[in-house]
Amino acid sequence: MTRSPFALVLLFAAPLAVAQLPPVRLTVEPAAEPKPALRYELLPSARERVSGNAALHYAKAMLARPPIDKAKGPEEEKKLVAWEEADLVKLPVGDVKKHLQGYATSFRELEHGTRCKTCEWDTAPASGPAALDQAVATQTPLRELARMLSLRVRVELAEKRYDDAVASIRTGLQYGKHVGEGPTLIQMLVGHALVAVFLKRAEDLSACPGAQSLYWGLATLPRPLIDPRPGLDGEDELNESFLPGLADLRRGPVTAEKALDVAETALKVYAAGSDEPNPLMAFGGRVAISGHAAVHHDEAKKDLLARGWDKKTVNAMPAVQAVFLNSFESYRELADDHRKWFLTPFPEAFEGFPKATAKLKKAQKERQGDTLFQTFLMVLPAVEKVHQAGARTERRIAAMRAIEAVRVHTEAAAGLPKELADIKKVPVPLDPLTGKVFVYTTTADGFTLSSPDSESVPKALAVSYEVKVRR
Repeated sequence: MTRSPFALVLLFAAPLAVAQLPPVRLTVEPAAEPKPALRYELLPSARERVSGNAALHYAKAMLARPPIDKAKGPEEEKKLVAWEEADLVKLPVGDVKKHLQGYATSFRELEHGTRCKTCEWDTAPASGPAALDQAVATQTPLRELARMLSLRVRVELAEKRYDDAVASIRTGLQYGKHVGEGPTLIQMLVGHALVAVFLKRAEDLSACPGAQSLYWGLATLPRPLIDPRPGLDGEDELNESFLPGLADLRRGPVTAEKALDVAETALKVYAAGSDEPNPLMAFGGRVAISGHAAVHHDEAKKDLLARGWDKKTVNAMPAVQAVFLNSFESYRELADDHRKWFLTPFPEAFEGFPKATAKLKKAQKERQGDTLFQTFLMVLPAVEKVHQAGARTERRIAAMRAIEAVRVHTEAAAGLPKELADIKKVPVPLDPLTGKVFVYTTTADGFTLSSPDSESVPKALAVSYEVKVRR
């Protein structure tokens, strides 16, 4: 049973990127565009920005949470779930408000943080397994704060305080964006999970009687909402922190003793994050590393030369250095093959990721005996899962915006459009994952809207809405 930090990335990824969302059922009414158009912005505007580091306010919000009575844990959870699932007209508003009183300070810190101009999570960065342990440890309180803020939105909706609800949703979406743009894949995953919570609250708002359209609030969100570059860049830095001494090996030939020190230290750092023994450390340590290097030395030299390394430099390297560097360079090639698709448009990415995955599996099979190489590869499968979480967020936002476009059209034309192309008041977005039009069908009392089929896009990322329209 592994407790590898890399396996934790996969664990966080699974519920976000594999489970298909059930159809969303909404009852809405026609709604004109808000005036001014950006009355209901869904992220804090530039006018609201203040100096400061949001991460520090989020830390204060976590520290200000009321203590949890573990003895009442199951009972509390049952109560919270009941409040989250209750119809708004049946929500026990007084009880929920009383529960949320203990989070008043946390809410103030969240609101202040979401207005800050910067969010720097790494003011005192850890490295190696400690960095991932630190990232994992903060996820439960981060999620708890979002859950409580989500309940506050439900109270505001039940009391028909729609402007307050929009403000809370705005706080929640910016909070999720800040978390998701932290320096690890785990934070990116959690950020998308938090965003999903407040997109659901935005759907609930659209379904409230008399609710204004959120069309322009959705349309003006950044695309993508969560920038993946901070997480990918941070992950690069994090991965290399598992390899102390790598920079020394890259600069040129070192002594055999130095190369052994670097390889042994790197394997110990990886082993610190896993209960599964590394073969080279379990069977001889430095002796096993030297033997492994002797077996793969000729192959490593050949590969390094093929990559353009200087022949004189390669020949001067001890076997351990050449094999270590070759294994790492091979890993980096496969890592880049995955990450390049993360940063391309979705239709291209969903064509490219399967090719990168096939190449990865082939390399894993062909180089089963290269323990160093197999160790470096531990984190790669998570990249595609995180990408899918981001794709789901973008598809959902576009679908919600399309529904708002239907509401705007229906208000202006006094009737539903027969097809999305009939909508002229506002632009109707395409599905960002395929570049195609959403599938729209009128029904006796409303319409359905769903994502178009595609052979390349995982079916788990499909979204669908069944919408009734109040007349």
